[in-house]
Amino acid sequence: MTPMLRRGFLALGGVAAGTLAMPGLPRAQATRTLADTMAGDTRFSRFLDIITRAGAVETFRQAAPMTVFAPVDQAFSGAPAGLLQDLLGQSQGSPQNTNEVERRRVMALINYHIVPGAIGPDQMGSGERRLTTVNGSDILVSGSGASMTLRNPAPAQQLGSFGAAGANVSAAPAQVVGGPIQASNGVIYPISQVLFP
Repeated sequence: MTPMLRRGFLALGGVAAGTLAMPGLPRAQATRTLADTMAGDTRFSRFLDIITRAGAVETFRQAAPMTVFAPVDQAFSGAPAGLLQDLLGQSQGSPQNTNEVERRRVMALINYHIVPGAIGPDQMGSGERRLTTVNGSDILVSGSGASMTLRNPAPAQQLGSFGAAGANVSAAPAQVVGGPIQASNGVIYPISQVLFP
Protein backbone atom coordinates (compact mmCIF):
# COMPACT_ATOMS: atom_id res chain seq x y z
CA MET A 1 0.00 0.00 0.00
CA THR A 2 1.50 3.33 -0.98
CA PRO A 3 2.11 5.96 1.72
CA MET A 4 -0.45 8.27 0.05
CA LEU A 5 -3.12 5.54 0.03
CA ARG A 6 -2.28 4.68 3.65
CA ARG A 7 -2.70 8.35 4.70
CA GLY A 8 -6.03 8.53 2.87
CA PHE A 9 -7.16 5.31 4.54
CA LEU A 10 -6.26 6.68 7.96
CA ALA A 11 -8.04 9.96 7.25
CA LEU A 12 -11.24 8.11 6.35
CA GLY A 13 -11.23 6.25 9.65
CA GLY A 14 -11.71 9.13 12.02
CA VAL A 15 -11.43 8.50 15.73
CA ALA A 16 -13.65 5.98 17.48
CA ALA A 17 -15.17 6.97 20.79
CA GLY A 18 -14.31 5.04 23.92
CA THR A 19 -11.88 2.21 24.54
CA LEU A 20 -12.10 -1.43 25.48
CA ALA A 21 -10.53 -2.34 28.75
CA MET A 22 -8.51 -5.49 28.17
CA PRO A 23 -6.01 -6.61 30.78
CA GLY A 24 -2.46 -7.07 29.56
CA LEU A 25 -2.74 -4.90 26.43
CA PRO A 26 -0.97 -1.60 25.73
CA ARG A 27 -3.39 1.33 25.49
CA ALA A 28 -1.47 3.28 22.80
CA GLN A 29 -3.80 2.26 19.94
CA ALA A 30 -7.01 2.38 21.99
CA THR A 31 -8.62 5.34 20.17
CA ARG A 32 -8.20 3.92 16.65
CA THR A 33 -10.34 1.20 15.10
CA LEU A 34 -8.93 -2.13 13.95
CA ALA A 35 -8.93 -0.86 10.35
CA ASP A 36 -7.05 2.31 11.19
CA THR A 37 -4.64 0.51 13.51
CA MET A 38 -3.72 -1.95 10.74
CA ALA A 39 -3.40 0.93 8.25
CA GLY A 40 -0.95 2.63 10.59
CA ASP A 41 1.25 -0.48 10.90
CA THR A 42 3.29 -1.35 7.79
CA ARG A 43 3.38 -5.05 8.74
CA PHE A 44 -0.25 -5.49 7.61
CA SER A 45 -0.16 -3.83 4.14
CA ARG A 46 -0.97 -6.97 2.14
CA PHE A 47 -3.78 -8.13 4.45
CA LEU A 48 -5.22 -4.62 4.39
CA ASP A 49 -5.02 -4.60 0.58
CA ILE A 50 -7.15 -7.78 0.46
CA ILE A 51 -9.63 -6.27 2.93
CA THR A 52 -9.86 -3.11 0.81
CA ARG A 53 -10.29 -4.99 -2.50
CA ALA A 54 -13.10 -7.03 -0.94
CA GLY A 55 -14.86 -3.87 0.22
CA ALA A 56 -14.65 -5.05 3.83
CA VAL A 57 -13.00 -2.07 5.51
CA GLU A 58 -16.16 -1.15 7.41
CA THR A 59 -16.18 -4.62 9.00
CA PHE A 60 -13.02 -3.57 10.84
CA ARG A 61 -14.52 -0.23 11.89
CA GLN A 62 -17.76 -1.55 13.39
CA ALA A 63 -18.44 -1.14 17.08
CA ALA A 64 -18.84 -4.87 17.83
CA PRO A 65 -15.57 -6.01 19.40
CA MET A 66 -13.50 -8.65 17.61
CA THR A 67 -10.15 -10.38 17.68
CA VAL A 68 -8.19 -10.32 14.42
CA PHE A 69 -5.38 -12.76 13.67
CA ALA A 70 -3.73 -10.56 11.02
CA PRO A 71 -1.10 -12.08 8.71
CA VAL A 72 2.00 -9.92 8.41
CA ASP A 73 3.27 -9.12 4.92
CA GLN A 74 5.87 -11.94 4.98
CA ALA A 75 3.03 -14.43 5.60
CA PHE A 76 1.87 -14.00 2.01
CA SER A 77 5.14 -15.29 0.55
CA GLY A 78 4.22 -18.75 1.90
CA ALA A 79 0.60 -18.62 0.68
CA PRO A 80 -0.44 -20.28 -2.60
CA ALA A 81 0.17 -17.28 -4.90
CA GLY A 82 -2.03 -18.58 -7.72
CA LEU A 83 -4.97 -19.05 -5.38
CA LEU A 84 -4.68 -15.51 -3.97
CA GLN A 85 -4.30 -14.03 -7.47
CA ASP A 86 -7.39 -15.88 -8.68
CA LEU A 87 -9.40 -14.69 -5.69
CA LEU A 88 -8.38 -11.09 -6.29
CA GLY A 89 -8.89 -11.20 -10.07
CA GLN A 90 -5.19 -10.70 -10.75
CA SER A 91 -4.40 -13.87 -12.73
CA GLN A 92 -2.61 -13.20 -15.99
CA GLY A 93 -3.52 -15.12 -19.13
CA SER A 94 -6.44 -16.94 -17.57
CA PRO A 95 -9.55 -17.08 -19.78
CA GLN A 96 -11.81 -16.89 -16.72
CA ASN A 97 -10.04 -13.80 -15.34
CA THR A 98 -12.43 -10.88 -15.19
CA ASN A 99 -10.27 -8.67 -12.93
CA GLU A 100 -13.02 -8.88 -10.34
CA VAL A 101 -12.59 -10.00 -6.78
CA GLU A 102 -14.35 -13.26 -5.93
CA ARG A 103 -15.98 -11.48 -3.01
CA ARG A 104 -17.73 -14.46 -1.40
CA ARG A 105 -14.53 -16.52 -1.26
CA VAL A 106 -12.34 -13.58 -0.26
CA MET A 107 -14.76 -12.74 2.57
CA ALA A 108 -14.60 -16.39 3.73
CA LEU A 109 -10.80 -16.00 3.86
CA ILE A 110 -10.92 -12.64 5.67
CA ASN A 111 -13.59 -13.81 8.14
CA TYR A 112 -11.50 -16.88 8.97
CA HIS A 113 -9.02 -14.47 10.58
CA ILE A 114 -11.68 -12.89 12.85
CA VAL A 115 -13.12 -14.19 16.12
CA PRO A 116 -16.09 -12.37 17.70
CA GLY A 117 -15.24 -10.53 20.93
CA ALA A 118 -12.03 -8.86 22.02
CA ILE A 119 -9.88 -11.63 23.49
CA GLY A 120 -6.90 -10.24 25.37
CA PRO A 121 -3.89 -12.39 26.25
CA ASP A 122 -5.21 -12.97 29.77
CA GLN A 123 -8.47 -14.41 28.38
CA MET A 124 -6.75 -16.44 25.65
CA GLY A 125 -5.77 -19.18 28.07
CA SER A 126 -3.19 -21.87 27.41
CA GLY A 127 -3.05 -25.40 26.06
CA GLU A 128 -5.21 -26.31 23.05
CA ARG A 129 -8.58 -24.72 22.38
CA ARG A 130 -10.87 -24.14 19.43
CA LEU A 131 -12.20 -20.72 18.58
CA THR A 132 -15.10 -20.27 16.16
CA THR A 133 -14.38 -17.60 13.58
CA VAL A 134 -16.80 -15.16 11.95
CA ASN A 135 -17.00 -17.39 8.86
CA GLY A 136 -18.31 -20.28 10.98
CA SER A 137 -15.19 -22.46 10.90
CA ASP A 138 -12.90 -23.22 13.83
CA ILE A 139 -9.26 -22.44 14.34
CA LEU A 140 -7.15 -24.46 16.75
CA VAL A 141 -5.06 -22.30 19.08
CA SER A 142 -2.19 -23.89 20.99
CA GLY A 143 0.15 -22.51 23.61
CA SER A 144 0.00 -19.05 25.11
CA GLY A 145 1.70 -15.67 24.97
CA ALA A 146 4.75 -15.48 22.71
CA SER A 147 4.55 -19.20 21.88
CA MET A 148 0.93 -19.20 20.64
CA THR A 149 0.22 -21.00 17.34
CA LEU A 150 -2.88 -21.32 15.15
CA ARG A 151 -3.97 -23.80 12.50
CA ASN A 152 -7.01 -25.12 10.70
CA PRO A 153 -7.98 -28.33 12.52
CA ALA A 154 -9.87 -29.75 9.49
CA PRO A 155 -8.73 -28.18 6.17
CA ALA A 156 -11.35 -28.12 3.38
CA GLN A 157 -13.87 -29.89 5.64
CA GLN A 158 -15.26 -27.05 7.72
CA LEU A 159 -18.55 -25.23 7.43
CA GLY A 160 -16.97 -21.98 6.17
CA SER A 161 -14.55 -23.65 3.76
CA PHE A 162 -14.10 -21.84 0.49
CA GLY A 163 -12.85 -24.66 -1.70
CA ALA A 164 -9.08 -24.35 -1.43
CA ALA A 165 -8.94 -28.09 -2.15
CA GLY A 166 -6.17 -28.74 0.34
CA ALA A 167 -3.92 -25.95 -0.98
CA ASN A 168 -4.13 -24.42 2.47
CA VAL A 169 -2.46 -27.28 4.29
CA SER A 170 0.86 -26.26 5.77
CA ALA A 171 3.16 -28.50 7.79
CA ALA A 172 3.75 -25.73 10.31
CA PRO A 173 1.03 -23.79 12.12
CA ALA A 174 0.92 -19.99 12.03
CA GLN A 175 2.91 -18.41 14.83
CA VAL A 176 1.93 -15.27 16.71
CA VAL A 177 4.90 -13.05 15.81
CA GLY A 178 4.36 -10.00 17.99
CA GLY A 179 2.51 -8.74 20.98
CA PRO A 180 -1.24 -8.12 20.80
CA ILE A 181 -2.27 -4.65 19.63
CA GLN A 182 -5.32 -3.02 21.20
CA ALA A 183 -7.72 -0.97 19.09
CA SER A 184 -10.93 0.78 20.10
CA ASN A 185 -13.04 -2.13 18.82
CA GLY A 186 -10.85 -5.14 19.47
CA VAL A 187 -7.40 -6.65 19.45
CA ILE A 188 -4.96 -7.69 16.70
CA TYR A 189 -2.52 -10.60 16.93
CA PRO A 190 0.15 -10.52 14.16
CA ILE A 191 0.63 -14.03 12.67
CA SER A 192 3.25 -15.60 10.43
CA GLN A 193 0.99 -17.36 7.89
CA VAL A 194 -2.29 -16.82 6.06
CA LEU A 195 -4.98 -19.11 7.50
CA PHE A 196 -7.25 -20.82 4.95
CA PRO A 197 -10.70 -22.13 5.90
